[in-house]
Amino acid sequence: MAEEDKKELEALVRLMDEPDREVFDRIRQRVLEYGTEAIPYLEAAWMKLADKGELERIEDVMDEIYLNDTFEKLKAWKQQEKHDLLEAYLLLSAFQEPDFSYEDHRKSVEKIYRDVWLEMNEELTALEKVRVMNHIFYTVYGFRELKDKKVSPLSYLISNVLRVQKGNPLSLALLYLIIAQHTGLPVFGVNLPYHFILAYMDDTKPLKKAAEYRESEILFYLNPFNKGVVFKQSEIDLFLKQLKIKASEEFYLPVDNVDTIRRLIVEMAVSQQNNGKSKKAEALKHLLKALE
Repeated sequence: MAEEDKKELEALVRLMDEPDREVFDRIRQRVLEYGTEAIPYLEAAWMKLADKGELERIEDVMDEIYLNDTFEKLKAWKQQEKHDLLEAYLLLSAFQEPDFSYEDHRKSVEKIYRDVWLEMNEELTALEKVRVMNHIFYTVYGFRELKDKKVSPLSYLISNVLRVQKGNPLSLALLYLIIAQHTGLPVFGVNLPYHFILAYMDDTKPLKKAAEYRESEILFYLNPFNKGVVFKQSEIDLFLKQLKIKASEEFYLPVDNVDTIRRLIVEMAVSQQNNGKSKKAEALKHLLKALE
């Protein structure tokens, strides 16, 4: 950043206590234009303040900067030809967690991937590959289902899943899916109501985009929330019948990674709302627009 910009930012931040609303809005807008470069200056000012109103003003501006930055990064991710799930998951977790370390969590995921990859070979059948994946994921690393009845916002963050080795139906499945796709397995998410499962596609053919697969090309389904158990379509039929939900094609077919991230954002927003964090819930809903 140029020296003149640094001086302007310092001056703008000192004016964050401006009482005139119209003048303050212009100051705020100018600070927002600096994006994340303004964060260190705002944090330094926040540390020195005692007035609650001024603190909230700075917090609101920082929240908006983080929201705008996450929105633009998520929008850029959507426009990529390949949609790396890990990249989007890290982005959404960082948005909700202070001092989030991209590098540390990326390394943790890559370590799991390497351990799975070392046990894989092309001679294995689809079921044998899943057994390898399940052994490393559930036995070696000890990942398991989170049994809490109330789903907390924390349970959706990749940092929490990696730290406590537990996840809710979506966060645990998402980490499993990230490892599986990185290993080259033809696995995609399936948007089943109240649950998120995975579909293992026909691996005798070249890997295609999720929307290009037909139902007949699904070899079997996986439930990462239940130790990666393998099951067939009939069990989805039974699940829907028990919930008294009319069967629909979308409950059986794979979805692409963009749709998977959409579901993650929606569930994160609902969890925040249910825990009284309406402001955070609205921010997450706003992020959905980046995927349109």
